[in-house]
Amino acid sequence: MAKPADDNNNEDNWKRAVELLTGYPLPKRSELFNDLRGNDGIPLMHVRLEDLNASYLPGFASPSGWKTHNTDYTIPFYVPVGDNPSPGTTVYAYRAYITFLGGLAHVVPNGEDEIPATSKTSEVLKNKGIWNNEGDKLDWDTNALVQYVYGSRDVLAHLKTWPHTTHGYKSRSRDVSDAHYVDLLSFTETAKAFDRAVKFFESGALTIGKWDTEDIGEGSDSWDGTSAAIFKELIHKLARNYEGYADQINGKGGTGVAITIDNVTVTSEPARALAAAQRVLLEQVTNLYNAWEAWRAESNPQRWLYDMLQAARLHVLENQHVHTDLDADYYYNGMYGTNTYTMVTKEDFVSEIVIEGKPYGKPTDIATWKAIGEEAIRRWDQSVQDWLSTAGAKAIVAVYDAFTAAQKAFDTSLTDKDKGDLSEIASKVEADAAKKEAAAAAAAARAQADADRAEAKARADADRAEAKARACSRCSWASAFSRSYSRLASAS
Repeated sequence: MAKPADDNNNEDNWKRAVELLTGYPLPKRSELFNDLRGNDGIPLMHVRLEDLNASYLPGFASPSGWKTHNTDYTIPFYVPVGDNPSPGTTVYAYRAYITFLGGLAHVVPNGEDEIPATSKTSEVLKNKGIWNNEGDKLDWDTNALVQYVYGSRDVLAHLKTWPHTTHGYKSRSRDVSDAHYVDLLSFTETAKAFDRAVKFFESGALTIGKWDTEDIGEGSDSWDGTSAAIFKELIHKLARNYEGYADQINGKGGTGVAITIDNVTVTSEPARALAAAQRVLLEQVTNLYNAWEAWRAESNPQRWLYDMLQAARLHVLENQHVHTDLDADYYYNGMYGTNTYTMVTKEDFVSEIVIEGKPYGKPTDIATWKAIGEEAIRRWDQSVQDWLSTAGAKAIVAVYDAFTAAQKAFDTSLTDKDKGDLSEIASKVEADAAKKEAAAAAAAARAQADADRAEAKARADADRAEAKARACSRCSWASAFSRSYSRLASAS
């Protein structure tokens, strides 16, 4: 998210803030008045001059101003003879007829009125020249201005109220696209998802931990073998990791709860961070809407134009009409006498239109009215900058800070608490099995060797016993023979 450099930069931070927080697209502020120009590009108004072909007209100055002479605004003024009039110079009466483009016909422009969205072609006004007798029919369009001024207000009012979404929102010929709509309640759903994830891993850790410690157990021969051993290790690994995942998602921000804008209680650290960001968003949407309401009195650019024309008219009355005099001449032709009246300048007569001390030019020059219209737009634009763009910049900074803070509650990825690799476990199991098999074979060989030795020893012992027995048998036979021989010898 782009962060504005400061609250007083020249960017349109109102447009940026409204689009960021609502998804409602606003036209560029610099282009709002492209289609609100009168004859020869005079901003906001069409000006038609009339030469009244007279010097003295009773009641010339009145009525004038708003809604006079069947138009929106009129200014009666005098044009002196020559470029540098001196006191006593004859002046002639002219009137400026001014049509406000796109305003309400019956209401003096002010902040309480609302410019209607219109696209119009006049059947009377011409787009060239100051006398309304050149060019083509005048066209004007207020839609861009209306979208910027009132569309922004309307979408903020819409988002700050239930159900706090701009999904499918349409207003003043502009739509919020599916790619850019804002749904504040989606923060609640996401926060609830994090809480569910924590509960899932916590519950899973308990269940799998029970499998690991009770159902499988340590030292159970029934789980020998590579596949069975890997499964056993997997259960142990999952029990450890689920416990770790729950801890990581739950965060290190301590325990606590947060309440979302729709009164849902959430507990995990990411969920609490989302709830906090959600509240900041709603707060800033409300702040922007309140800023617009505070600006309402200055929201209509035609109000600025009206104020300038009022100042121009009063200056003309005070510095032309007041500074003219009636010059009366009597003519007698021998039969009849006739009075002729001529208006002439007095000291301090001013030919130019001056507003708040700044001269804008002669009222017969179209450049004068252009300059007045451009200044009205500039003043309105400065008002937008002072009220709305300043509020927009503050909102952007607040949202930027809220999301920056929220990011701290999220790990970029979950890490395993048990980092053992199942392939390594398989290799270890296979190696252990091989070692166990080798040990068993060695033990069997040793047992066979022991048996062979025992058998050999027994056979040797038996052979010695037999030999001894035979030897003893021979000794017994010889002894018996000796005894028998002795007896025979004695008898003979």
